[in-house]
Amino acid sequence: MDRRLFLTGMLGLTGAAAIVAVARPGTALAGIPSTGPGILDELDKPSDDILEPDGPDTQNGAEPVHWRRRRRRRGWRRVCRRYWRYGHWRRRCFRRSFWIRF
Repeated sequence: MDRRLFLTGMLGLTGAAAIVAVARPGTALAGIPSTGPGILDELDKPSDDILEPDGPDTQNGAEPVHWRRRRRRRGWRRVCRRYWRYGHWRRRCFRRSFWIRF
């Protein structure tokens, strides 16, 4: 069994290497600048609407609101269902989770 696993692993590695060798992209010419402006040049420029000179984050001159942290934990509730089976009622119970806030 170990020999079979070893051989299938080796075949998988050689298959992956063959696929990578076939699907390899062409060689890129590093260090040669492109002739026109590209998308990377546009990404490097700072946007005017993002950089506002007002300073800190304020909404209509008010300070930012800090909400209190709501604490909760998960609880478990037992839920039972009845169903008719083979001429009499049967009951099936299971646990269902719910959130308890405190």
